[in-house]
Formats: sequence, structure tokens, C-alpha cells
Amino acid sequence: MIKLEKALKNLGLTKSFYDELKAELDTEKLVAENGLIASTKEDVTDEVNQLDAEIEKADENDESEVDMKYISPTMKGVYK
Repeated sequence: MIKLEKALKNLGLTKSFYDELKAELDTEKLVAENGLIASTKEDVTDEVNQLDAEIEKADENDESEVDMKYISPTMKGVYK
């Protein structure tokens, strides 16, 4: 461990940075060897709670609907 600390010091790196980098590399290796685990509803709920986000109801007015009387003839051709 002393050799590691000396090497990190010589490189101008901290032990916490090394630990974080090692954890990222271990995660990448695990995912590469085993693939991703399917997320569950509980995972999504946890993420929403951490983000302090609100789940909105679906908008009844679909934004992809276009009122053809308000667009130019050129754009009408795109939708036909």
C-alpha cells in the first residue's frame, strides 16, 4: 500500500481519486463480462426520488399532431 501511495503522490493524484477510478473500471469490467441488469420499477422509482422529479401525466394534445392550416405549403409536403 505504501508503494501505491508513493506512486500516486509522484503522479499528483489522491487516494480518493484512485479509488473512484478503480470503482469505475471494476464496474465497466463487470458490465462487459455480465451485461447490464434489466432495471425494475423499484430502480426507476428510486432514481425519480433521488432526482426530486415529478412524474407528469401524458399530455392529451400530442405535440406531433400538426394543424395543417397553419403551416406553409412546403412543410405540408413533408407531412404528406
